[in-house]
Parts: sequence; structure tokens; C-alpha cells
Amino acid sequence: MNFKQLEITGFKSFSEKTNILIENGLTGIVGPNGCGKSNIVESLRWCMGENSAKSMRGSGMEDVIFSGTSNRPSKNISEVSLLLDNRNKEGPAQYKELDEISIRRKIEKDKGSKYYINNKEVRARDVQTFFADLSTGAHSPSLISQGRIGQLVTAKPIERKSILEEAAGISGIHARRQEAETRLNAAENNLKRADELKKQQQKQLDNLKKQAEEASRYKEISKNIKKIEAGLYYLKIREIEKDKKIIVEKLSELDDEISAINIDFNHNNTLLEEENRKLAPLRDKKMESMAKLQKLNLDMANLVEEESRVKAFQEKLEKSIKTVESDFERERSISLDAILNEKRISKEKEELLKTENELLEVETDSSNELKSSKTQLNNLQSQLDSKLDQIERDIDEGKKLTKESFRELKQIVKKITSSQEDYAEKYGKNKSIQSDSIKRKERIKNIDVELKNWGNLKSNSEKMTAELTDRKNKLLLELTDNQKNPERIATSKGQNLQNLENTKKRNEEIEDELTKAEKKYNSINQNLKEIQLKLSKLNENKARNEATIEGIENRKKDLLYSVKNELNINEEASILPQSDLSDISPDNLPSLDEQSQKAQKVKKQRESLGSVNLRADEETKKYETEIKKMEDDRADLYSAIVKLKTSIDELNQKGRERLLDAFVKVNRKFNEVYTRLFNGGTAKIELVDSDDPLEAGLEMYVSPPGKRLQSISLLSGGEQALTAMSLVFAVFLVNPSPICVLDEVDAPLDDANVTRFCGLLDELTKITKTKFIIITHHALTMSRMHRLYGVTMAEQGVSQLVSVDLQKAEELVA
Repeated sequence: MNFKQLEITGFKSFSEKTNILIENGLTGIVGPNGCGKSNIVESLRWCMGENSAKSMRGSGMEDVIFSGTSNRPSKNISEVSLLLDNRNKEGPAQYKELDEISIRRKIEKDKGSKYYINNKEVRARDVQTFFADLSTGAHSPSLISQGRIGQLVTAKPIERKSILEEAAGISGIHARRQEAETRLNAAENNLKRADELKKQQQKQLDNLKKQAEEASRYKEISKNIKKIEAGLYYLKIREIEKDKKIIVEKLSELDDEISAINIDFNHNNTLLEEENRKLAPLRDKKMESMAKLQKLNLDMANLVEEESRVKAFQEKLEKSIKTVESDFERERSISLDAILNEKRISKEKEELLKTENELLEVETDSSNELKSSKTQLNNLQSQLDSKLDQIERDIDEGKKLTKESFRELKQIVKKITSSQEDYAEKYGKNKSIQSDSIKRKERIKNIDVELKNWGNLKSNSEKMTAELTDRKNKLLLELTDNQKNPERIATSKGQNLQNLENTKKRNEEIEDELTKAEKKYNSINQNLKEIQLKLSKLNENKARNEATIEGIENRKKDLLYSVKNELNINEEASILPQSDLSDISPDNLPSLDEQSQKAQKVKKQRESLGSVNLRADEETKKYETEIKKMEDDRADLYSAIVKLKTSIDELNQKGRERLLDAFVKVNRKFNEVYTRLFNGGTAKIELVDSDDPLEAGLEMYVSPPGKRLQSISLLSGGEQALTAMSLVFAVFLVNPSPICVLDEVDAPLDDANVTRFCGLLDELTKITKTKFIIITHHALTMSRMHRLYGVTMAEQGVSQLVSVDLQKAEELVA
């Protein structure tokens, strides 16, 4: 079984489909740090069934999907496939007939991973077992990821033993044994649950048998109760028929009385209609008279209301005129105030402008004096600076200072002091003049605003005065018109009072005529009501008897319905034959109470049995069938457990034999390879921590040349790497793996050890059929490769592959 090709699509930094041919000999993978070389090793392990996201350097398994770059979007699917050549028919039994086997793993976001063998979906365990049978796999020591060569040395003995299992070729056996043990535990648990369930079912069956006996007794009593209840229903129906016959006779008598009263009712109804025709014209006249009277009263009320409204309007107009006059006087006062204030403020403005013009020359003189004083002060300061500079030069030249120099200096200082006082006095005076000028200018601005405001107020007041004058004239006109209304209203009231008296007299006459006609009408109507009352009572009696008959019929229907549902008797004629009264003559039938007491007595006998399971017979058969099935299932489970235990024992025996045989061979090869890589020294392995080889751990004991046997943890990094490689290569010599991946295992080695390491790799390629893939940064290692794959990132974040066949290159150069 040979690994032929690795195809990567969307895995980590490999965005596009990338094909890597896995050929015989040494294949090197090179490239700068971070370009994605180790992603090739991880894709291989991932395809072989690696389920740990941490081992894939991620927080979740979906992290292996290409996450995108600044120029490329992320992908939703990642896929890795391995193509294996099986022409030598060395593959697992179920695939021996195939020339090529394709193993593929695909992951989609939010959907998880799927595994395929030749495009047929399989379990992850099937893929893991497939590679275990080939002495490789995701956790195989033949796949050594970056930085993990040292872990083989520092690992616990029980963890290190996996390399010996691979040498023995029992990785597949080990996986099958674990699966068999899991199935055995599940089968034993199922057997325990089956035994417990059978005990429960047997208890239920024993109870059901007792319930079945009680159910038989219960059914016999129920059958007797059914006959008694049929007789009871028969007696009830017989009583109902007697009651119905009596009520039908009463209905016949009521019908005769109702016919006689109907004749009297029709005669009185005719008389009432004649009187009603006489009343209609009188009522119409009364309605017309009442409407006229109501209209007159309404007109009178309207006149009174209008009189009151005219009076109120008169008072309102007078009040409005007074208000307008008051507003007029107020506006005249405002206008007068505005004129006076305008004159006062204008005079103030003239005075301020005159003062400003007078003081303008004073302000100019003050500014000139201030500038002159400042110039004088600056000149004196310059003299002082010159004198001080002269003194400094004299001191520097070593000359003695004369009294004359000090007198001149004092004189200049006095003048400066006097000049500063003069400047301060003139500065204060100038500032005071400027401040007064600013205040006057500000006041002039405010006066302009006030003049404008008073002018607006006077203009508005004059407009308001004109409006108030117009308004007063209109109000006076309305007042003159309103004073004419009282005389007109008084005339209308007199006319209405006369019409009202005449209408009242005519209304009284119509009322007398209507009262007489209504008295006669009411007498006939009262007689008619008495007849209706009698007729109503008779009809109520008739309806009550008819309802009683209907109720009797419904009771009979209800009884027959109950008979049908409770006793399963469909015909009324079949009730007596199926009852306990069928053999008794009609004259000797019991009463309803006697039959009811008889039914209650038998029911009490049935109730004394308590709650009874009427389906006990059916449930008993069901439980007997289930228990029989459970016994058959238990026998199958027990047989399966025996087979599983036998299989596990066989696997253990075969595993021990192979493991011990591999131990002897690996131990010998380990010493040979170690001696070769170290140019001397000794090395051996031992099984520790258990007498059972399958449970024991694997410990390494090495002694480099010139050193005593010591703990492996005390070796240097390079020595630990060589020791681990010695063990890995010893395994390859005993049981070659179809593929070996070494990720930067030569990093801790010096040039001499790298040369020996590469020489050993050359020998292994000749002795075994193992295909080596070596990821390296070491120039010596690269030079010994048969072909090189370069991994680059021409586009940031996207790995690309470039291949060079060194053997063909050498042939071309030669």
C-alpha cells in the first residue's frame, strides 16, 4: 500500500486546490517561516482522522477552513483527500480488490466533518482503523509535527509505548480491541437492564393473573345487572305511556273551550275597531290645537327672551362706549409723554456732542504729552544701558571704577525715576479722558435708540387714537338702533296674548268630545282584555300539556338511548325479552321501587369486588409474549457477550505475541541506529510498570559515547532529538510505515549530526519502502533531498507550492 498523492483545498492557508505527489525516497518541503509548510503535515493528519482542534492549532475544528485575506473572501468548505496505490493488494481485507483507494475528509461551516472512502461516506473510526492497519495514522509516531520530536523523549512510558505498538503492527488490533471492549460494556449493561426488566414484568404478570380471576366474577355480576336494568327500563317506559294517555284526554277538553271563547273575542274586536275609527279625527284635531298652543307659548317665550337680550345689549353698548373713552384718554396721555421725552433727550444729546467737541483737543494734547514722556523714558533707559555696558567693559579690562562714573549712574537713575512718575501721571490722565469720551459716545448711541423708541410709541398712540374714535362712532350708531326694539317687542306680545286665549277655549271643547269617545272605547277594550286573559290561560294550559307530552316523548327517547348505549338493545320490543321480567305475567310485574332496589343490591355485590382490571386477560397474554421475547433477546445478548470476550482474549493474545516479538527486534535495532548516529554509546528499551506487555509502558535507557547511563531528560536538545530519531528509525527497520513526515526535526542538530541523520535517511529509503516527507530549513538536509517543494506566499495569507526534482536537475547538469 503506497501513498500516492495529497490534495488540499481550502485548508488553512491553502485557498486554491493544491496537489502534492508523494513519491519514493526523500521529499523536502522548504520555505520561510509562516508560509504554511506545517499546514501540509496537519492536512495529512487531519485527513487521517485527527479530531483534536488543539492539535490543529485552533480553538475549534472550523478554524482549519480558509479564513480569507484582505483580497480574498473566506471559504465555507475545506477538503483534503489522500490517494493510495493498492496494486500490491496489501490494503485491508474489504479493499483488497481495489487498485486505488481514495480517503477524503470534508468540513463545512456549521455542519461538521464527513469522511469518505472511494466517495462512500464512512465513520471517523473507520478511517482511523484503516490507517492503524497500515501502521500509521493521525497520532502515529511516524508523523512528527514541528517541535514534537523532543516530546517522544520526554513522554510518559505508557504514552511512548504507541511507537512499539506500531512496530508490532497492532495499532489496528488495539483500536479494534477498544471498540470490542466498548461494545462488551454496552452488552453487559443491556443484559443487566434486561434481567431487571424481566423481574418487573414477571411481577406484573403474577398480579394480572389474580386480576383476571376477579374480572371473570365481575363480568358475571355485570351480566345479571344488565338484565335487571333492562326490566327497570321496561317499567319506566310503561309508566311514561300511562301518563301520556291522561294528558291527551285533557288536551281534547281544552280545545273545545278555546273554540267558544275565540267566537266572543272576534265579536268584541269588531266593536273596538268601529270606536277606534271615530276617535282618530278627534285626536287629530286635538293634536293640531295643542301644536298651535305650543307655538304661541314658544313665540311668547322668544319675545320675553328677546326683550331681555335687547336690554343686555343696551347695557353692553353703554359700557363699551365708556371703555373706548377711557382708552382714548390713556392714548392721549401716552402721546404727550412721548413728545416731552423726545424734547428732553434731544437736548441731552446736543449737550453731549458739544462737550465731546470741546474735549477733543484736550484728548489730543494728552496723547501727545504721553508719547513725549514715553520717548524721554526710553532715551534715559538707553543711557542707563550704555553706562552699564561701559562699566562692564572697564571691569573686564581691569580698570578701576571712578566716583564720577557712580555719580553719573546715580544721576541717570534719578532721572529715570522722575520720568517714570511723570509717565504714570500722564498715562492715568490720558486713560481717564479716553474713558469719559467712551462713556459719552455710548450714551449718544443709547439716546438715538431711545429717540427711535419714543417716536414709535408716539406714532402707535396716534394710530390707536384714530381707531378708538371710529369705534366710538360705530357704538353710538348701534345704541341708537337698539333703542327702537322695546316698542316693537311690546306690540308683538299683546297680539300673542289674544291668540293664546282663543286657542285655549277651542282646546277645552275638543278635549270634552275626546274624553266621552275614549270612555266608550276603553269599556269595549277592557272587555276584550278579559276575554284575551281567559284565552291566554287556556292556551297556556294547552301549551303546558303539549310540552308535558313532548317532555314525556323526550324522556322516552332518552330512556331508549340509554338502553341502546348502556345495554346494547336497539329495539323497544326487545327490552322485555332480554330482561329478568320476561317470564312474569303483566299483572304480577314488580313496582319501579322494587326493581330499583333489586338493581342496587346486585350493584353493591359488584362494588364489593373493588377496582377490577377488565383488560387483565388481554394484558396477561401481552406480558407473556413480551417475557418470552425478552428471554430470547437475553440469550442473544449472552451469546454476543461470550463472543466479544473470546474476540478480546484472542486480540490480547495476538497483541502480546506481536508486541513481545517487536520489542526484541526494536530493542536490537534501536541500539544499532543509536550507535550509528552517535558514533558509539549504547541504548536499550524496557517494558515497565506492568507484567502484562499490553498494559506496560516503554522506557528508554541510553548512554552517549564517553558518558555513563543517565536519565534522558539530562541530555542536550540535539542528543534528545537524535535519541528520538533512533527509536523512530528502529521502528521503521522492524515494521516500515508507508509514509513518514518529519517537521523540522533537524533544527536542534549541528552540521555533523545533520550529515549522519541524512545518511541514515538514505539507507532507510534503500532498505524500506517508506516515503519520507521532510520539512526543513537546513541547507545540508535540502541538498540530500531527491526533490523539493517550495512553499511561498506571493499573495499575503495564501500559500502556493513550487516543485523541483533535484535528481532530474542533476542529470540535466551532468
